[in-house]
Amino acid sequence: MGGIFTPGLSGREMKRASIACELIRDPDIIFLDEPTTGLDSSTTTSLISLLKTYAAESGKSVIASIHQPSSQNFFQFDKLMLLTGGQVAYFGETSQVVQHFQSVGIAVEENYNPADFILEALSESEEVRTKLLSASKSNSYIHRVQYRDGEMLNFSGGIEVDEKLANGVAFSDMDPGSVHMSLLDLESPENELEIHSVDSERKWPTGFWTQYSQLTLRTFRESRRRILDKTKLLENLLICGFVSLIFFQLPRNEDTLRDRMGAVFFIAAHWAFIPLFDAVTSFPMERMVINKERSAHWYRLSAYYLAKMSSELVLILIQPTVFVIIAYWVIGLNGIEAFFSTLGTVFIDSIAGQSFGLFIGIACMQINQAMTVSITFQMAIMLLGGLFTRNIPVWLDWMKYLSFLHYSFHSLMVLEFTDGKPVECLLPAENSAFTICQSANVTEIPSNQILQYYDMTWSYWQYILALLLFTIIFRALGYFTLRYFRKPF
Repeated sequence: MGGIFTPGLSGREMKRASIACELIRDPDIIFLDEPTTGLDSSTTTSLISLLKTYAAESGKSVIASIHQPSSQNFFQFDKLMLLTGGQVAYFGETSQVVQHFQSVGIAVEENYNPADFILEALSESEEVRTKLLSASKSNSYIHRVQYRDGEMLNFSGGIEVDEKLANGVAFSDMDPGSVHMSLLDLESPENELEIHSVDSERKWPTGFWTQYSQLTLRTFRESRRRILDKTKLLENLLICGFVSLIFFQLPRNEDTLRDRMGAVFFIAAHWAFIPLFDAVTSFPMERMVINKERSAHWYRLSAYYLAKMSSELVLILIQPTVFVIIAYWVIGLNGIEAFFSTLGTVFIDSIAGQSFGLFIGIACMQINQAMTVSITFQMAIMLLGGLFTRNIPVWLDWMKYLSFLHYSFHSLMVLEFTDGKPVECLLPAENSAFTICQSANVTEIPSNQILQYYDMTWSYWQYILALLLFTIIFRALGYFTLRYFRKPF
């Protein structure tokens, strides 16, 4: 279909595709709000003809609002409803509307499109509206709409609604297999047709596995274009090149210790925030589609959410894999033994960042609002990550445990300095920050003492478990927010 960042169907093609999506569910009644808007005359005629054929062959009712139809399209509709000031001015056979106007003393000019004449008459003359409303009130038919499976659609504007829900049909005096038109009041746009649905218990059209597998395939195809965009791939390759050049083969000494920590922190931060910002924009862009499909009961929310989680998992791990494979060895980090653990930690870091981004995107649901919130939290997460601030005030020290970057950075530091090569002392020794270097005949600092110096006292698995817990909590929060606070209208 296309979207904000992805080219897709044209306006005409998108209009027809949205109608086709509704037909998949084989509904008893089809409501179309101005389906011909933006279409040329030929396409409009073709669309209405197809709908009329569909209604006749399938025994369905099609109800549409349409503005300024040609006379050819106007008379393709079987029934017509006219609204003025929120009240029914006419409801009956389209072929009889001219005679109805004449019966109340309003003559339709010869060779004049009846649709144009009616809309002009209703919008310009109070006398015409009064006559038509009086004639309409004298008719005995009842205007109501009902929906299969106990769901009722209620029309605003003073139309009487039958409270008894039945299997079957909408609008008394309206036969299945026909096409109906509602010409809305041009003078009062606020009185346009409003449709409200009442949720009702119904069975899902397919099983959970079918829903999950199909949604996974669809989400994978959509996400692949977004996540593996050529521009993003080039961007990350360039960043990888810069990082490799800046930190190229860092000597393992005290003088470059902060540089080594900076390289580790950058890897953790970069692959936390790239998936975070991608996920932040993901849900807001899909919001309208999700709400539409959920309100139509196409699938379970759990199937959609699990498909979203699993289908993007492989995609978000491809780029950090390439990045770490290159940067790890060019920078000269802690050898082969820690390499695979570093790669796995970056994977978990990326998934945690995506979890946080998904939650923000779901909670905000507007791209500009979500981006503002995510940037604010990004700054806070970086400050509390453990590189820029080591001496946080006591009354704020607890906040570092709310930063998932704190856990990913510290776990990578543990991998880098646990059982790693010793770090050469700064010369002259009296300038060293480590007391061991000031001892006689000591020129190297054991890696474990680096961790102790920077107060990294947890084990690797403690940091990882905290990071996994963070991931689980925010994915669960995203699901419950989507289920209970972001229900479709």
